[in-house]
Amino acid sequence: PGAPIGAVRAIQHSECAICFDPMCSQPSGVLTRGGARVCVHFFHKRCITDVLNSNTSGATCPLCRNGFDGVMEVPSIETDPKRWFQCVDVNQDHKLSMQEVLEVMRAQLPVDATLLEEEMPELFRQFDHDGDGSITENELIAPNVGLLAFILQRYPKGERESVPDIRRDKHAWFRYFDYDKSGALEKEEVVRALIKSFRLSEDFTKLNMMREIVNAVWPIFDHDGSGTIEMREFVQPGDGLADSVIASMGG
Repeated sequence: PGAPIGAVRAIQHSECAICFDPMCSQPSGVLTRGGARVCVHFFHKRCITDVLNSNTSGATCPLCRNGFDGVMEVPSIETDPKRWFQCVDVNQDHKLSMQEVLEVMRAQLPVDATLLEEEMPELFRQFDHDGDGSITENELIAPNVGLLAFILQRYPKGERESVPDIRRDKHAWFRYFDYDKSGALEKEEVVRALIKSFRLSEDFTKLNMMREIVNAVWPIFDHDGSGTIEMREFVQPGDGLADSVIASMGG
């Protein structure tokens, strides 16, 4: 199965798929088993460590469900570029695939991840000088002329407008998080949006409580079991999902 839509939105916006804060705002961590990486995904080190510590029966990656038993902090590319490259080189073949480069750029740099993903195939053709379909350490981090320097200059992340206050304008709040303008939000999209709106990312307990609240009240509003909530079901005064969640969070 694919990743939940909330996690997909987080990846699109270069956020940690657990707390939904920007990935580059905190040190990142990768998942390991027996000291070796188990997947290409990155999370805030603090968040994924909380996941590991709260799953005594065995933790799995929130995105791909691979099992892991350790978290490795990603070194700084500025102060320790060689160890950084070794850490992000998932299969330790001394080069990075297009997917490996895209994942680490999303995780550690303030870049426009959507545009970067669209143009990455052409970038690879430009910077993969030997044409082997991968990027070496030098091709990636050579000062001023490597792929990393080009990405930082070419793909700066623009600031999105601030999140509307859900208590004051539920319609604007709904439209803000309805990225595909479908007129409906899936449950995981609502969870992500509420965690960001109530600024719960620093508290793993409250973050999980929000998920539990939405899971508990969702069947009341998702009458047809489609997994989505339309705007009218969300904003209905007193009886909509928005007011139900706001009341559960203490107003």
